[in-house]
Amino acid sequence: MKTKDDYIAEYIPQVIEDYKGNPFIEALPPIMPSAEAAVNALSVKPVYSEAERELETYYRLHSTVRLSRYFQPLYTHLDIEQRVSRSIRQGYVSRNPVTPRYVQRYQQIEQRFEPADFRSVRSTAIGFTMIGMSGVGKTTAIDRVMSLYPQCITHTKYAGKPFYLKQVVWMKLDCPYDGSIKGLCLNFFSELDRILQTDYAKSFPASRNTVDTMMVKMSVLAHTHGLGLLIIDEIQHLSQAKSGGSEKMLNFFVTLVNTIGVPVVLIGTPKALPILQSEFRQARRGSGQGDLVWNHMKNDESWEIMLRAMWKYQWTRHKSP
Repeated sequence: MKTKDDYIAEYIPQVIEDYKGNPFIEALPPIMPSAEAAVNALSVKPVYSEAERELETYYRLHSTVRLSRYFQPLYTHLDIEQRVSRSIRQGYVSRNPVTPRYVQRYQQIEQRFEPADFRSVRSTAIGFTMIGMSGVGKTTAIDRVMSLYPQCITHTKYAGKPFYLKQVVWMKLDCPYDGSIKGLCLNFFSELDRILQTDYAKSFPASRNTVDTMMVKMSVLAHTHGLGLLIIDEIQHLSQAKSGGSEKMLNFFVTLVNTIGVPVVLIGTPKALPILQSEFRQARRGSGQGDLVWNHMKNDESWEIMLRAMWKYQWTRHKSP
């Protein structure tokens, strides 16, 4: 069975016209055909046996830890799954690696990339912003959705012709606690090395490279390896950035979307809202699918679904209805 780390491209015929003839898209898992299919794919139901309720207490306490792996998809999770599915594919529409334009854009990125310029290339990328209280389940939800996609896909041949490329479908980074752009770039290189088993981080030591140089190299690598989605978690840390730093980083994210064509998903707590609203003038362009505000659960249908699905996991001597 293939693992997420050694996935070899298998090309799937596409239904949507925009997605045909693009190996980046054709190598992705199929689009979920229904909400039921998405629920089944996202669900994680731990092993459970009624007989365990008769075990001694110290055994039953161990069994309860399984609930940390339990995942019941709700309407918000299905919304995120759809947003991610659209974001990745739409971002690839204007980045077809078998076209001459893809190679030309590599040179344009390296020669003309400028964090303050958002007009150079028209992109099809669409991202979104997810804001919610701490502990509501944002990170767990995005991790579960991204588990449906291989992180790296190795291409060797396409349409009968040699085509060697390692495609990075998605990457998730935590925003540095001090909102540092240099810290984000270093995290990017390290994570790319982990995914691809490369040594890019050694090539761009912080002591010998400026932030602008590292941002350009980060963008070049994102293009070279066909990065499909960049997820930045804990975006509220930008509030700790030095004067002007938060605006520069957010503008850089918009540049990735509009110039490189990489969709960006920003995740954070409500503390990030003042920054996004006051400094991120291009926020609506960076959040092409609209913002997702995740509040605490209410006593509604979602609550009922979660409670009924989880209620069977009981390790008490007497079962509670």
